[in-house]
Amino acid sequence: MTDPMMQLRSADPARRAGLGAVDDAAFAALREEILMTTTLDPTNAAPAAPAAPPSRRRRLGRRGAVALGLATVLAGGGVAYAAIQAFRGSSGEGVTCVRAWNPDVAEGLNVDAAGPWLSGDPYADCTTLLAEQGLPPIEDPVAFAWDGQTYVAPADQVPDGVERLEGRSAVDPSVVELQQSVTDRVDGGASTCRTVDEGVAWAEEELVRLGLEDWSVGEEDSLAEPAGGAQVCAYVTVDVGGRAITVGGTTDSDGILEDPLVAGIVAALQAGITDRCVSLAEARAVADEALTAIDGPFPTTSVPDESVACARVDLLVGGSFQVTVHGPTAAG
Repeated sequence: MTDPMMQLRSADPARRAGLGAVDDAAFAALREEILMTTTLDPTNAAPAAPAAPPSRRRRLGRRGAVALGLATVLAGGGVAYAAIQAFRGSSGEGVTCVRAWNPDVAEGLNVDAAGPWLSGDPYADCTTLLAEQGLPPIEDPVAFAWDGQTYVAPADQVPDGVERLEGRSAVDPSVVELQQSVTDRVDGGASTCRTVDEGVAWAEEELVRLGLEDWSVGEEDSLAEPAGGAQVCAYVTVDVGGRAITVGGTTDSDGILEDPLVAGIVAALQAGITDRCVSLAEARAVADEALTAIDGPFPTTSVPDESVACARVDLLVGGSFQVTVHGPTAAG
């Protein structure tokens, strides 16, 4: 087994309470370092509140999404992965959940829970993230935008002058699913070695499936002829602000799909979900059973979708295992 996979098995990223092992200064430094290595997005997932003062983060540059694959690249100990996920929650690509507002919250510190978008519904995602920490849901919750980020707090803790978000979705759920699908190891963008042309075709089909036809698909400059006939595999990145997908090629393999632990979970999800036609509840049961092979996966998310006949699944592997299932109440 590869060293990264040995680290993956030993990681406990789901218990974000472990962030107590990282003091505030170290955590802030980690966030600052990630900021300098992210793919910047010129727009925000949620509108910035006009009354919010420019923050230290905004002076460093606006961003909406950490580059897809960051969790995999930086996978390691549980505390480090948890810190990355909490950072994602305090950036434009996730949600931060707090019971009491204070200046440190805007810097991603002293929050009750934070993480990437699980469904795009700030209330449902906060309920999941809080439950993961053994905390009850926020009473009388209000979702709002502050400095281009999304927060959920009790109504009496919402800062003056911010823009309260209407409805149950802070971001387009189709965009959330696109980001999950790109990194999916079951049948998505990271599930097999495609040529660059095949990667472009897959990306175009995915945009059609998700109703994102106004997005564009571009191709990075082709690799030089690889030495020794090395195999070139496509990789896909998403620019939410630019509403664009870019497909490139690499000869480097992360080897994750070759690991027996990962291969076993992928096979179980394929056999139980993608190769069959099952309901959302049935797919969730298959996923829960498959993840018993590991300790402390990231919370699995179930997203109802009555527009389809059969459930589908996305699996992200990077520091932890994160599964999302979409599907109807009844299959067929």
